[in-house]
Amino acid sequence: MNKSVCLISFSDFGLGRGEYLAKAMKAMGLEVLVVTNKPVYSGSFKSIKSTLSKDEIDALEIPLPYLPYDDLISRFAQYILFMILSSLILLKSRRSFDFYYSRGPQPFTEITCCILKLFKGGKIISDITDLWPDALEYVRMNVFLKRILILFGHTVNSLIWSKLDEIVTHNEVMAHILSKRSRRRVHVIYGVIDLERFKPIPKYEAIQKLPKNIRGKIDRNYFIVLYAGLLGPFQNPEIILKLAQYIRNALFVVIGTGPLKENLIKEGEKQQVNNILFLDSVPHSLMPMVYNTADLFLLTYMATDFLKIGLPKKFIEYAACGRPIICITPECIASKLCSKWNAGYHVLPERLKDAADIILELKSNENIKKSLGTNARKMAESLFSIEKAKEELQVLLI
Repeated sequence: MNKSVCLISFSDFGLGRGEYLAKAMKAMGLEVLVVTNKPVYSGSFKSIKSTLSKDEIDALEIPLPYLPYDDLISRFAQYILFMILSSLILLKSRRSFDFYYSRGPQPFTEITCCILKLFKGGKIISDITDLWPDALEYVRMNVFLKRILILFGHTVNSLIWSKLDEIVTHNEVMAHILSKRSRRRVHVIYGVIDLERFKPIPKYEAIQKLPKNIRGKIDRNYFIVLYAGLLGPFQNPEIILKLAQYIRNALFVVIGTGPLKENLIKEGEKQQVNNILFLDSVPHSLMPMVYNTADLFLLTYMATDFLKIGLPKKFIEYAACGRPIICITPECIASKLCSKWNAGYHVLPERLKDAADIILELKSNENIKKSLGTNARKMAESLFSIEKAKEELQVLLI
């Protein structure tokens, strides 16, 4: 009988890493059930169930009511509700699993896995790609409440880690931190992407394949600098506004949402910056086309050492689509990979003029742009393929 895996993940924009890990597991001959919710930032989109069914992967969408998501307490409420409902639904189910794969947010999905293991058996694998509760240090809130939540978070993590069978993360820096805290070996699986879906496509062809409401807003004659994903404090999106002021003859396309989006739009209007195009989130199936409208990608982070662990999903998708990447960040995993593979440039957030000069150079030199993009794609093929993830998962699941 085939081994079975239940992958549990709360979704903001979409499953991302969880979806591709599930595909890698399916390619290994495992029976896979993905347990998730309708993405918070893309509620009108096609359900994950219909997306995964094409790969013969079962999915269970937890029926969460609409709740706010823009502040910490609201997010915790969503996570706790997801944890409770997923635990109850899976406990009532007749299915049992050999493995429970927790994709976060930690420690909520781990708690679900621990409950299921207690009553149904199986092993727990935790895939941790964010440092919680450490990130609370950077959240604006009551100092006393913050200290209580951080202490509580570390205490819960310590208890949960003692119940886990394996821990996975997405880079060596995170592995070192988690290994030190959990006092056990931590496996590394870099980001995972479907390289057949996310691949280089000519700019004009990509624009033509977009829906009319987006296609009509993008002029292919512009040099397009694209930022995708969350617009929150850690992402420091004010950088985009400042770059657009430096370089008026390029179009900056920002696709995504988040707590700082409205402020960014208002500030752009106030400063009469008219070369930024803000787009709402689109179905994940359209993102390869959106990415390929770009000449250059932006990755931005606020200036803090905490983000040295940074290797976000967007960086992996950028690389797969074979365009140069400018990392305007403190030194982090993504910036190191970008430099190591000669796939773009790393610029510190306080040196924005240098970033503007790089953009202007790429705008005028097609050969350099093409060479960097080719290197970015090679990096994705070497590090981020489903096949590569499958090799790593063999150690854990077979």
